[in-house]
Amino acid sequence: MTDVTIRGIDDEVYSKFAAKAKRRGIAIGELTTQVMRAMASEEAESAYVIRDQEELSVSKADLMSLDGMVRFSNIEKLRFEDDVDWEVFKAKVEGLDNIEVVTLPKSLSKFQVLTRARNVERFSKG
Repeated sequence: MTDVTIRGIDDEVYSKFAAKAKRRGIAIGELTTQVMRAMASEEAESAYVIRDQEELSVSKADLMSLDGMVRFSNIEKLRFEDDVDWEVFKAKVEGLDNIEVVTLPKSLSKFQVLTRARNVERFSKG
C-alpha cells in the first residue's frame, strides 16, 4: 500500500465521498482505491470508443458487428434505433459519456441506460 497526499479536492465532494465510504462501512482509502481501479481499467476494457460526433444513429446490426463492447463519448445527438433492446445494449454498450441528447427506442428505459451513462443532458423517446 502507498500513502498519498492529494491537494486541491473540493470540500463538498470530499464530504460526500467520505459519507459514502461511511455508509458502506469501509475506509476512505479503500473506496478511493476502488474508484481508482475502476478508472484505471475503464479505457483498457473498452474494445472500441466512438467519440466526437455531431449526430449518430446506432442499430442492433451496428452493435453486433463489433466483437467487443463500445463506449460512446462527446456526441451531440445519439440515437438508438428501434431494434436495440436491453439484452443487446447490456452486452455491447459499455458506456455513454458526455452526450447532449440520447434518443431511446421503446424497448429501452431511461433507467436501464442510466446504468451506463455519465453526463447525459437529456433523454428522448424515438
